[in-house]
Amino acid sequence: MIYDEDDYLRALARYSDLDNKTWVIQYFELYKSTLNWPPGLPPINRCKLVKGTLREKFNSTYRAALYEFNFKMDNDKQTLQLQ
Repeated sequence: MIYDEDDYLRALARYSDLDNKTWVIQYFELYKSTLNWPPGLPPINRCKLVKGTLREKFNSTYRAALYEFNFKMDNDKQTLQLQ
């Protein structure tokens, strides 16, 4: 799926409305759009995350929220499991 700046803006706007666990789960697919994630390898941020853009702000906000939890990413299936 292709996302635009409005998608990142809407997700960031919902950050304060939802508890962090719900927000992380709900916006995982959007987060994946900010990554390069080859099957079987760990994800890395896209090189085109320009500082100050909504995409970059969403990526950094998501990462900060994600690291509040114990989690596991399945690099083959490209899925997330919160523990």
